[in-house]
Amino acid sequence: MTIRFYLHTYQRTDGNRPIYLDVRWGRGTAAGDTESRLRTSSGQSCHPKNWNEDKQRIKSAETGYAKANNKLADLERNAGRLIEQAELDGTILTAEDLLAQLQLVKPTKRKPVTPKPVAVPATVRTLADVYADWKSAYRARLAAKTLSNPQGLISRLAEWRPTQPAVPQEFQPDAHGRCRPLEDFCTWLVEEARLNGKNGTKRERGLYNNTISSYLKQLRKLLKFERLPADWIEDSFSEEIERDPLTFEEVMQLYRHEPLEIKEGSTNYTPRRHVRDVFVFNCLTGPRYSDLVRLKPSDLTLETFKAEDGSKRQVPVLAYDQQKIKRDKTKVRVALDPIAYEIWQRYKGKLPVPSNKHMVATIKILCRAAGLKRKVTHVRGRGAERISREVELWQVVSCHSARYTFITLQFEGGADVVFIQDSVGHANLNTTRGYLKTRLKDRHTSTLAAFDRLRQDQDA
Repeated sequence: MTIRFYLHTYQRTDGNRPIYLDVRWGRGTAAGDTESRLRTSSGQSCHPKNWNEDKQRIKSAETGYAKANNKLADLERNAGRLIEQAELDGTILTAEDLLAQLQLVKPTKRKPVTPKPVAVPATVRTLADVYADWKSAYRARLAAKTLSNPQGLISRLAEWRPTQPAVPQEFQPDAHGRCRPLEDFCTWLVEEARLNGKNGTKRERGLYNNTISSYLKQLRKLLKFERLPADWIEDSFSEEIERDPLTFEEVMQLYRHEPLEIKEGSTNYTPRRHVRDVFVFNCLTGPRYSDLVRLKPSDLTLETFKAEDGSKRQVPVLAYDQQKIKRDKTKVRVALDPIAYEIWQRYKGKLPVPSNKHMVATIKILCRAAGLKRKVTHVRGRGAERISREVELWQVVSCHSARYTFITLQFEGGADVVFIQDSVGHANLNTTRGYLKTRLKDRHTSTLAAFDRLRQDQDA
């Protein structure tokens, strides 16, 4: 039995040639010793320069090569199985029977052929199928937000190649350690992909590097779930972004601001004073948004501390279990500033935390109305390009800005970095150090003071 594929001599107008299947096997006719042979189109085609004669497969330079090669492999496997089954059953398998059972053509009315029942080849699993299985497998262990993270990757892959679903096997390296589909996808993300603006309009060509980095992270996760190598994928896009925390004066300025409420009954109505209070509380306590949502009245206790003068005083302490993907839980404890305690009592421990998206949009409106228009430099990367723009502070404020603000204010107020680490629940001290920001004027003062000391030493 011999099974091979070859390019037909016929060339189409687009330069492609059809790929033919050539199968030979013995004792296939009533004559007994005559060899049977089937030559027919496989239904696939490619350009001659992209055909690998030795491997009898399409090279990766051809668009859609992975899907076409999978169909050739299925065809080769099914043909061999049908011939071997006929030999085991002792039945005669003609070229016409084999052609009909491979389902490459339909039997003609003149010569009907009743194909024997065969197992239908399994369909190729796409990355969307893998994601659906991964989501189902982890739905009881991961939060809804975590389960939805890979959806962005799946949507982008569909935009990148609408007519050809992405399959896990094509995101594997070749003999030289390269993966052409992954390279093409990343290039498309940098150069062609666009962000969705308001009302469905398109804006800003190309995605930022950290967004691409998140897609690579999700791709590795799905490949590992499919039991395919994934550690070879290098993330050269991830980059640190320096966020801009609020000063203590700006936090108080926002807290004193009395916002104008939107009309009650609107679909997006949430009292803006509630959002203001929640954000200020977050700036003075530092929990993640996921932990902020889960706070409850019983998380606050009054603890007795001994002051420096020997007197005793009661201090409100917020103690909560931070929500992480890992199963180990960390108890975070942070003493409440009087303003934070006032906000907590105002809502009796039931903070009116809106959705993350609604909170970000409202906070920007409130910060702008409160006059938080300090100029900050916003730097992002898109491929090798660095995009720097000067914006007002309110434009870059987000829910996570509150956590950055808390850590920075604690550091500037003289708190020990280890105590700050305990107050925000970081497992690694370096993570806390990455959050620490010092104001520009403090950096300048420190730099000039260092040179002044050197000059004094030299003069002495």
